[in-house]
Formats: sequence, C-alpha cells, structure tokens
Amino acid sequence: MLIRFTVENFLSFNELIDFNLIASDEVSHTHHIIKGKNQEEIDLLKTSIIYGANASGKSNLIKAMSFAQDFIVNGVARNRNINVKPFKLDSSCHYKPSRFEFEFRCQDRQYAYGFVVDKNQVREEWLFEMGHQLEIPIFERVGRAISFNFEHPIFQNLSDNEKKGISYEGRGTRSNLLFITNCHERNLQQLQFIYKWFAETLIIVFTTSKHRALISIAKLNLDFFNKIIDFFDFGIKKIQIEEIDFEHNNDIPTAMKEEIRAEFPYGQGTAQFVSVSSNNYVVEENESGGGLKVSKLNTLREDERGNKVTFEISEESEGTQRLMDFIPMLIGLSKDKVFVIDEIERSLHPLLIKKLFELILKHDFLKDARSQLIASTHEVNLLDIKTLFRKDEIWFIEKNQIGESVLYSLANADVDHLNIVNGYFKGRFGAIPFIKDIKDLGWND
Repeated sequence: MLIRFTVENFLSFNELIDFNLIASDEVSHTHHIIKGKNQEEIDLLKTSIIYGANASGKSNLIKAMSFAQDFIVNGVARNRNINVKPFKLDSSCHYKPSRFEFEFRCQDRQYAYGFVVDKNQVREEWLFEMGHQLEIPIFERVGRAISFNFEHPIFQNLSDNEKKGISYEGRGTRSNLLFITNCHERNLQQLQFIYKWFAETLIIVFTTSKHRALISIAKLNLDFFNKIIDFFDFGIKKIQIEEIDFEHNNDIPTAMKEEIRAEFPYGQGTAQFVSVSSNNYVVEENESGGGLKVSKLNTLREDERGNKVTFEISEESEGTQRLMDFIPMLIGLSKDKVFVIDEIERSLHPLLIKKLFELILKHDFLKDARSQLIASTHEVNLLDIKTLFRKDEIWFIEKNQIGESVLYSLANADVDHLNIVNGYFKGRFGAIPFIKDIKDLGWND
C-alpha cells in the first residue's frame, strides 16, 4: 500500500511536494480506511482523487511516479544518460538533481525508499523502515559509497561472507543504476521484495494504456467480467472468448505468423500478445499439442428479433473498451494492488465513473482488500463529501505565479456545509482554469 509519494525538481514540480494517503481524524466514511494492524502501522485511505485545470500538473504527478517506477524496475543501459526532466522555469534547477521517494507498506512493514538523480548518475539512494515512532536505516548510498545496517531483520542469519558479498555488490553498482535494480539483476534475495513492490504491486495507467493481458485475464475470470458488464448495463448480453486455430486466422499477416512461429517459446506455458488493425489476440499452444491457437474477446448483443449478434471489441465504443480495461483493475484491487490512473473519466459518462467508485468503496468483494485506487480527474460529480468521498481523499493541484505545480488536500478544511461543486467552480479551492474574456481575442463580429 502507498503511504506517501514526494517529488522535487521534476517536470512542473520545483519545490518538494507531498502526496499521501494517510487518514485524518475525520469520522465520516470510516469504511474507506484500512486500519493499521499494530501501533506502528499508519491508518491509510483506500482511494484518492486529484483535481486540477488542464496543464496544472495532475498528469505530471503521475508521470513522476511512473518515471521513478520505470527507473527502479528497468534501469538504464551502462552508457546511457538518465532521462530525468528538471523544472525548466527556474534556471538554477537545470543543474540541481531531482528527488523521488515512496513510503509504502509491504509484507506488514512500512518502508521509505527514495533516490536523488541527475542526468548522469545516482547521487543518493536510501531504504528505511518506518513507523509512528520508528525510523531505522537499512542502507544508505551517497555517490558510489554505500553503507548497510546488517543488524536489521532483513539481513538476519547472513554469514560474514554473505554480508561481504552484499557490500561488494553495493560498491560495484554502476553510477547510473540504483542498488535496488542491481539487486534484482544480480539476484540478491534479501531486497527482492522491495523491487517486486514496484514491479508488481504499483500499477500506473495512462489514458493511452491498453491492458495487453485483457484476454488472458478474461479467460480466467469470464463470469466476473460478465457480472461487471451487466452491472454497468452497456446493452451487452455477455462477452465470450473465441478460439481458432492459428493457421486459420486470416487477420494476422503471413509474415507476422512466420515470425511468431519462429520465436514462440514452445513448452513454457507462455503466451504472446498480438495487435492487428485495432484487434488484440493472444497466441498460445494448443492444449493437445501440435501447433498454436489464437484467442480474442468478443461481445454478444441482440438484434430486433432477439438473435445473438457478435461484435469485436474494436467495434464497441471507446467508453465500453475503457471500462473493459478497468475490469482487471477490479480483480487486482481484491489482491492488494495500488492502481494510479490518469484521467479516469476519459470516454466514460459521469454516472459510470461514480458507479465505479461506489463499486470499489462499497462492494463486499473488496471489503477486506488492502488495496488502493488513486485517480486524476476533471469530473466534478465526484466532489461529494456527503455520500462518496472523505475530505482527506480529495486533492487539488494548480500552478502558482512562477509556473510551478503546488498540491494540497481538502483534509481538515471547514467545508462540511458548503456545496463543494459550486465552490470548486467559483475558484474557492483553486485548481481551475483562468480564461480571458473572449473579446480579448480581437475577433471581428
């Protein structure tokens, strides 16, 4: 679970900004809180929504998370620069490094992991165990020098030679690579769970993202997919998986088929994802052996006589396709994931977005999940602190006079008796666009 994310000197963020999911003392919607299991664990929120005008920095906050995640998970090649992007509207920032830190809960403990980088090197890197009254270093890196707290339970039962090996790998981590990334590449087991949190638990979705494993997930959860489709009432009777022999699929070009045959990992139980002309396919081995099969997702509707009519997913509306991509998220939320979604309302009706959050916050199948959904949005119908959200779940982001993004929460604000939507449109909370009078354009009548 994500506790806090901070970033400094990246894209539109100049000074350090702090985004967190720490529950306040607010008494409403207590079922939105994931209670800590002991006195050191912080009470956290299940959801958070971020508002702001176009170009205010909403997407940049998510891009900052995505950059840090990608750098942790994938690193960069030995002789490549780090693709960090400092704040451009202050010339002094061009020569300053950028800072990123995540606080998160993993394996029933809380950690702070962060790093400071410029285009050429990792300046600093650290990992601490955290709590209400707890801050224990696990490792700290400054430049190429790295020190370890081998008294921490993470390193328990290590021999002296194993400790020397970890220290050696720390010193040998190249300057443009994180030690956590190096641990994964070198298969050092003690810190693999930190790497896996970023690689598997944190899931970031942009407006252009498409869920490549949608068909595979639908095959394993077809009843759940159909229940969700029925819940949102798109007029679809059901969705189904169509399987055909690979050789008889005429949509996949011959040259692509030859390439797939030549490179397919036979005997490993894996699949390949193929996109052709807006249609997505999964290529797998036949269970009976002897060749490949292709699967794709279709929808079934009824014509005026009640006959079933098959549609390809690409023939459905963008809103239907967008919702389809969210169904794996609902499954993931039942399995302790952290989803961060940019412009969650894109292509969806306002009532559908509200229904989606109601499903996440009120439905029994997610009641005991320790998962979170963070989303940026323009959808003002979600600004409902009486029936939908807590105040501490609502954040605003806007740019100040020098063009840097600033971030603030509605937590502890005295707005219980206000119409939040009207207040937002009137600029009471900022984070709205300022548009000049149309007469200033100088157009002739």
